[in-house]
Amino acid sequence: MSRKYPAFLNLENKNILLIGGGKVAFEKLPHLIDSGAKITLITLEACKEVAQVLEKHPEIKVEYRSVEFSDLQGKTLVFSATNDSDLNARLTDYAHSWKIWINCADDPSNCDFYSAAVLDRGPVRVAISTEGNFAGLSGVVKTTLEELIPDEHEEELQELMRLRKELKSILPDSEKRKKILKELLRALKEDYFKISTEPKRI
Repeated sequence: MSRKYPAFLNLENKNILLIGGGKVAFEKLPHLIDSGAKITLITLEACKEVAQVLEKHPEIKVEYRSVEFSDLQGKTLVFSATNDSDLNARLTDYAHSWKIWINCADDPSNCDFYSAAVLDRGPVRVAISTEGNFAGLSGVVKTTLEELIPDEHEEELQELMRLRKELKSILPDSEKRKKILKELLRALKEDYFKISTEPKRI
């Protein structure tokens, strides 16, 4: 059985269609906004949370109406945030006829890709997925990682990235550079994440 390929997508300036204006759409909007995508939202009505996001982001194109299959044309990705399985199936058929990838919330059989629970810590992003089968489990894993890597470590992670970039410019010897970075990572693991790097004794 094949498994899905994990990847982060560059959606900057890509045309994205989001269908629906409820809780699921609200959950998808922040990461889509952060990606720099050109978002079109089509919905009959927007919940309070979605309406607040739209008020803060006038760059999002909003149309309050039923989706038409022609709306999919020219889009890079389509997100259907509805609970209408019949509509999802028809949207999927049309998307595939135009070679467009589609994600249908809570409907893995009609998904070409899946959204993930995401841990954001400055330069480090961790995506957790159960391939659309159990969002609650992804959430538990995310919460566990949030406890392991709390917000206050973002500055240390940013500094580590800066040091790595600086070392590449001032230390051409890759082996010496690797040794220094390995020590920095060991210190980060022990001092900040409280994980021992000592070998386990039997």
